[in-house]
Amino acid sequence: MIKVDYSQYTQAELHEALQQITPDSEHYLALLAEIDARQGEAELHEQQQAKKSPHTTERRVKVIGYIQLLAAFVMTVGLIFGPLSSWLSLVSVPFILLSAAAGYTAVKEQVKWYWLSILNQGLQIVSFSFGVLNYKYTGLGGIQIGFTWLKDFELSFGILFSSTVRLTGHSGAFSLNAVQIDMFALVLMIALLTLRSRQQ
Repeated sequence: MIKVDYSQYTQAELHEALQQITPDSEHYLALLAEIDARQGEAELHEQQQAKKSPHTTERRVKVIGYIQLLAAFVMTVGLIFGPLSSWLSLVSVPFILLSAAAGYTAVKEQVKWYWLSILNQGLQIVSFSFGVLNYKYTGLGGIQIGFTWLKDFELSFGILFSSTVRLTGHSGAFSLNAVQIDMFALVLMIALLTLRSRQQ
């Protein structure tokens, strides 16, 4: 009798052997024992991964929360020490409050308030400029891809390392027409949506 060492088989090879072996074979019980042992290992591995997953998810949400809190802090410093030349500087106050509230609720893992973080990131995704109307909101910066046009269409790409809140609409302004998508904000929002759906 030739002894078969099923411990050297891969999972796929074990299942293939099970399909080809007959129950009256002398190796049948050894094969079933190895398959059972491997299923126990697989279940244990799945349980360990399931235990790790919430901690990883919580860490990701907290990182996003800290980014939002830092953005609120940077925007507040910019508001206090920056040029307060007009009432337009005060436009940033609601964005600062939103970023602070979103960051706080994310860090404290208040799942029912994650929509604040989703809203905060959603407001950062699209920025545009159409003649006198201009809108841009970035937390700590962003990776923006878009297009601009005056006479010709041009593809634009930019990496920003600043907090920006700009909402203008006065007739003395002249700007290019532009639409930009912030890829960083988009990735964060998708991550938040995914994490929120997992935790509900």
